[in-house]
Amino acid sequence: MNLVDGKILDEAGCEAVLESLEARVADTLAKPVLAPERVVSACDRLVRNLDEAFYLEAMKALGIDEALGRKYIAEARQMFCAESLRYRLNAELGEGWGRPRTFVPPGGTGAVTERLYPLGVLVHIAAGNADGLPAFSVLEGLLTGNINILKLPAEEGGASVRLLLELIKIEPTLAEYIYVFDYSSKDIVHIQKLIGVADAVVVWGGAEAVAALRRLIPPNVRLIEWGHKVSFAYVTVQGFHEDALKGVAENIAVTGQLLCSSVQGIFIDTDDMAAVYDFCERFLPMLEDAMGRAHGAPGVGLEPQAALKLYSAELESVFSGSRVYRGGRCSLTACQDDGLETAIQFGNAWVKRLPRGSIIRRLHPYKSFLQTAGLVCADSERDAVAALLFKAGVVRVCPGADMSSPYGGAPHDGEYPLRRYTRLVSLA
Repeated sequence: MNLVDGKILDEAGCEAVLESLEARVADTLAKPVLAPERVVSACDRLVRNLDEAFYLEAMKALGIDEALGRKYIAEARQMFCAESLRYRLNAELGEGWGRPRTFVPPGGTGAVTERLYPLGVLVHIAAGNADGLPAFSVLEGLLTGNINILKLPAEEGGASVRLLLELIKIEPTLAEYIYVFDYSSKDIVHIQKLIGVADAVVVWGGAEAVAALRRLIPPNVRLIEWGHKVSFAYVTVQGFHEDALKGVAENIAVTGQLLCSSVQGIFIDTDDMAAVYDFCERFLPMLEDAMGRAHGAPGVGLEPQAALKLYSAELESVFSGSRVYRGGRCSLTACQDDGLETAIQFGNAWVKRLPRGSIIRRLHPYKSFLQTAGLVCADSERDAVAALLFKAGVVRVCPGADMSSPYGGAPHDGEYPLRRYTRLVSLA
């Protein structure tokens, strides 16, 4: 589905738009900079009046169940309400970000005026994972005054176009700042035409997607990466508290381990496999209970592909020395190695040894892939263990229950996106 000037276009219409795209964006850039307050007001009205039934159905078609879908909607309402957006602008761009700053620099003889400007044109290459609607990336681009060109992922379901159409209906002046195209990622010719008008390309995806785009992006176009990340829980012996561990189980169950912030596996602060086995036996009933509350009857929520991977893991365990602990809806695999990896998903997590003295040495090689660590430990250990995780490359440490519930204004993967979508200009 393609969207230009607030209208749905067919393939022929898109071809005509691409031929005139350079002129179109130049005309928009020549106008006064888009006022952030217009975007804030429109987003606030948008999230207050979301059609929950439509978006739940659209997410269901993408494999996102109702519990996670409702969580997404609640987070969207919080993230894009007026209060949160104004907070983000001040937190990410600094107090007084909208006003020019005039000063005489050290050693200077004349005044200089600095102010923030949009980068100009952002091309958003959206990912097909479950970490939020591609439209959310466009909303951040609008908030910083940019023209936004969104290339949808395959099988997106139409939710992003619906959301952006509703936004344009609320604030029609945004129409010329929003373009959406559903070209295939293999359609290099059209993607290069989109990149040709960009000041920056915003990429949401894994290492392969980023590497492929690097080859297409010319040196004078900025590449802004928001890659796929891996998150995990870290449990110390002193942290074996049922309530905290239930929070880890809840994250696994509710998110289906589909998010970059979802628990893929659990590291135990030990060198002893017996402690890993003991943990699995104690944690499995908690996970089973969480899966039951999130997904209902036994077996529901275990996708066919995940079931096949679990069966393969059980066969491989004969040779690898790992042990698979199976419940009715979930499983834990006690592994002999200590490497970071993604999980089978849908309630199936790995459990590995990782004594705290080895955290940096073992995890630092994965630094560009690390995101959130759900830390389960005694209060007296928290600062010291968190520091080790941060030094290894983790960007967020929190209780397991909060891993996939970002606070208002939280950075993306350790960086503020609004800051990356702007530039500082000076007039002397």
